[in-house]
Amino acid sequence: MFEPMIKRAENAVGATITRLSGNAMAAVPLLIAFGFALAAVAYWANEALGPLFGNLAIAGAFLVIALVVYGYARRREAVQQARASAELAALTEASPITAIQRALQSSNVSQALYDMARNVAPTAAKTAAVSALRAAPRNLPLLVGAGLGLMVASRLVDAWTNGRRH
Repeated sequence: MFEPMIKRAENAVGATITRLSGNAMAAVPLLIAFGFALAAVAYWANEALGPLFGNLAIAGAFLVIALVVYGYARRREAVQQARASAELAALTEASPITAIQRALQSSNVSQALYDMARNVAPTAAKTAAVSALRAAPRNLPLLVGAGLGLMVASRLVDAWTNGRRH
C-alpha cells in the first residue's frame, strides 16, 4: 500500500543526491575558470566596445546563458518527473488495492474476487514461508525460551496442585 509512495521518495532522494554530487564536483574548478574567462572578456569588451557597451554586452550574454540553463533545467526536471510518474503508475497497477477495486467494480464480483484470491494465494504463501524462514533464526532463542518457560510453568502448576485437574 505504501510501496508507491516509498518508491517515489527513493527516486526523489536518489536524483537529488546524484544532482548535488555532480554539481559539487564541478563547481570549484568551474568557478575559477569562469572568473578568469570573465576577466578576459571584460577586458576585451571594454577595449573593443567601450566601458558602457562592453559591460552591457557582457550582461546580455549572461542573460542569454541564464535563460538557456533555466530552460534546460526545467526540461530535465520534467523528464525526471515523467519517469517517476510512470514508475508510480506501474506500481499502482500492480497494487493489491487496485486489483481489489477492479474486482469490486466488475459485473460478477464474487467470481472476480475468487479468481483474484486463487491467483494471489501461491505467491502469498511463498512470501509468507520465505519471511517465516528468514525470521526463524533470529527468533529461535525467543521461541526456545518461551517453550522452556511454558514447560517450567506447567511443571510448577502440576507440583502445586499435586497433579489434580480442576
